[in-house]
Amino acid sequence: MKIKAVILDFGGTLSEGDLDWDPYHLALQGILTRRGYPVEMGDLKKAIRGALQELAKVRDRGRERTFEEVYSDFLGNLGVPADRELLDEFHAAFRIHYRTEYLHCAEDVLRELSSRYKVALLSNTMSDHPRVLLKESGYDRYFTQILCSRDVGVRKPNPEIFRIILDRLGVRPEEAVHVGDRVDADMYGARDAGLTGVWIKTPDQLPWSGHAIASICELPALLRRMEA
Repeated sequence: MKIKAVILDFGGTLSEGDLDWDPYHLALQGILTRRGYPVEMGDLKKAIRGALQELAKVRDRGRERTFEEVYSDFLGNLGVPADRELLDEFHAAFRIHYRTEYLHCAEDVLRELSSRYKVALLSNTMSDHPRVLLKESGYDRYFTQILCSRDVGVRKPNPEIFRIILDRLGVRPEEAVHVGDRVDADMYGARDAGLTGVWIKTPDQLPWSGHAIASICELPALLRRMEA
């Protein structure tokens, strides 16, 4: 196999992390209070749940929304008018309270991959958090393209988002490998778009009989074997 491009997922592949919900809720409540909109915590959580339920309906169709669109719904559920400054404050709080740590081998792997292939990021997210984190760490220099689903309104496994990233990279599906931790989104999405998938083994996933590794640390060696 001749590989020209390697497309990487972010969370669960390059990094591990999750949102600290309780401090995040308190941060949102504080922002609203300072803006003159005191809200009971129960009402705040209910409003977020409602906004996320609407997001889930969109995602079930293979589409995506932005953080700003979702939190405009959140504010609407509270009867609070949305404005860009308020939404930016919410997004900043989200970034602060979303804990993220890169895998210990992440930079070494990115350095090696970028010396041999075009490297792209393809992340399912309503936030631009992966792009911000890569820029802050300096790891963005290893990427030819960085694409978050929020940027284009579609998400994995929708084949459309794979076509978009392939077009931006200037490679054919058979020349690209997609690496991710979700079988439904990453592996099935890549397969349906004609790419070769490499699964980062993760518990409680659907069946996958293709290429699989324990972590991204094993990726460069696997790619060499695939090309041999």
